[in-house]
Amino acid sequence: MLRTIASAFLLIAISSSASADNISVTRDGVVYSVSQHETLSSISQKFTGHVKNWRAIGQTNQIENDRTIPIGRKVLIPARLLTPVSTFARIKSFFGDVVIRGHDGNAIEAKIDALLKEGDTLTTMANSFISLMLDDGTQFTLPPNSVVSLRLLRATQYVETPRTQLYLQKGRVESQVTPLNNRPDGKFEVISPLAVSGVRGTNFRVNVDDKRVLNEVLEGKVAVAQNTAVNKPSKQLVAAGYGTVVENGRVSKPVALLTAPVLQDGYQQQIRLPIQFPLSHASAAAFRVIVSTDAAGRNNIAETSIRSNNGKAVAKLENLEDGAYFVRTSALDAAGLEGIPTIQAFRVDARPFPPFLLQPGAKFQGQLQNERIPVTMKWSLAEGIKDYRLQVASDARFQGIIFDQTADTGADEMTVPLARGNYYWRVASILRSGNTSKQGPFGDAKPLAVIPGLDAPSASIGQKEIQFSWSAEPGQRFTFQVAATPDFKTLLNNIESSKAEVAIPRPEAGTYYARVRSTDDDGFVGAFSPAQKFSVPLQWRTEYDAPLESQGQPLGTSY
Repeated sequence: MLRTIASAFLLIAISSSASADNISVTRDGVVYSVSQHETLSSISQKFTGHVKNWRAIGQTNQIENDRTIPIGRKVLIPARLLTPVSTFARIKSFFGDVVIRGHDGNAIEAKIDALLKEGDTLTTMANSFISLMLDDGTQFTLPPNSVVSLRLLRATQYVETPRTQLYLQKGRVESQVTPLNNRPDGKFEVISPLAVSGVRGTNFRVNVDDKRVLNEVLEGKVAVAQNTAVNKPSKQLVAAGYGTVVENGRVSKPVALLTAPVLQDGYQQQIRLPIQFPLSHASAAAFRVIVSTDAAGRNNIAETSIRSNNGKAVAKLENLEDGAYFVRTSALDAAGLEGIPTIQAFRVDARPFPPFLLQPGAKFQGQLQNERIPVTMKWSLAEGIKDYRLQVASDARFQGIIFDQTADTGADEMTVPLARGNYYWRVASILRSGNTSKQGPFGDAKPLAVIPGLDAPSASIGQKEIQFSWSAEPGQRFTFQVAATPDFKTLLNNIESSKAEVAIPRPEAGTYYARVRSTDDDGFVGAFSPAQKFSVPLQWRTEYDAPLESQGQPLGTSY
């Protein structure tokens, strides 16, 4: 609040002085109309803060005697002599954990439109960003893990020519500098332990990387020089589309930045987390991806870098809320220089998340009912979600949908009658709030082969054994069971067979139940067939335990 008041008071004071003192501002400085009893010494004190500058003002205006100036004489005070005043950097956006400290070490709260002054230091933690704007419209942005000190924030009084120095201790800073074409004494510099990058209106990036400083110019030109005390430091003038590296005591010759990478189609709508951006560039050693909420790429909220694998990579980002965003992608060369970016719009529509599909598996075996097999499809219940939409299709792209229905509120399953064949099924969650609802994306579809279950085995009762047989598919194995009760709790026979038939010794007279299930060659175990009820009659036998026969037929009593 104090900084805001101070800035406003300074502007009001300058405006009032200019009006009262008959001042006009030009490209070269201030033109002042001399009042009664004024001298060059008093004018010098008034506009430059020092009496000693009167001679320079006199030479500029060809005035030798500063005490005989006619009232109303127009005097030019050169811009280079005008008193510099403090300016501020205004926070335009920030995201995550940003630490700001004044020159006294006290913490400053990060908030939109807060004014930072000369001597303040900004630190962005992991997954954090901040963007600031100067009075002339210049903007600079810090990505994660960066430290910048506002070493110099000044402007020449009246002509308001900015003089800015940022000291980049760690990480990166990207600057969009308003052109200084009509302000010859203006400057914007990014200083680091190894290099000084000075511009007069451009878009450029500076990256402090271990013992190197990387400079990339997107617009205009940047003068890059060593930050050293030697008389003739190594330096280069870097044009737009080029970059340079400062290391080992020299500034490298500028090299062309890589063109923007190709962003593969499909990124426009992200319905899965993590969101993914497939990238390709034949010459890229790595890729950088930055997500922002604005098309200019200033309000950044996420960033990641990924190494290239033969010119390709898939960058992934977690936990973006549903909504509209912009993604900026760029390719990095082998030296680490970041290339020309491209910015594209995309959306995240991943919520509510789809449930997990529980059953059936890849195959379902059931009994035919009116040429259809009832298949119960079951899914997990998500917290806060009570409604779900089930779709079944004959193809993986769901162009041939044969079932599409919303389950009863709170239900976690639905039974669908299906003919024998191959299908795909998927489920989406529906979030309801009052009178509104939002369906999330469908989950990954699961394939499903629906096959008829085995018929009940048929029985052929002989004198010493009973033969059972059933229909089957090639390559199947079988589990055959016989029990005295229909619940099959106590098994009399449990036989594994590779054939669709089995024989058991003839049991005592009574009623029994038989069933069978198949196991396919891919390991799928089907359901047991319906139980086959069969009766074994009482059989009379001789004292030698042989069947008692009459006219070639065994004698006995039906059971």
